[in-house]
Amino acid sequence: MNGACAVYEFQPGLILGFHGCDREVGLAVLNGREQHLKPSEKAFDWLGSGVYF
Repeated sequence: MNGACAVYEFQPGLILGFHGCDREVGLAVLNGREQHLKPSEKAFDWLGSGVYF
């Protein structure tokens, strides 16, 4: 594979997960209108810093 799809190429130990939501919710998140979503930056966040669903 090459290009943008290469990120989905099989790699040992790689686990991909996707989150889906309604269009309105996604747009609200992207536009900063969802005030209750707070990024986490705790040391025990094994997936790294970010917003967990």
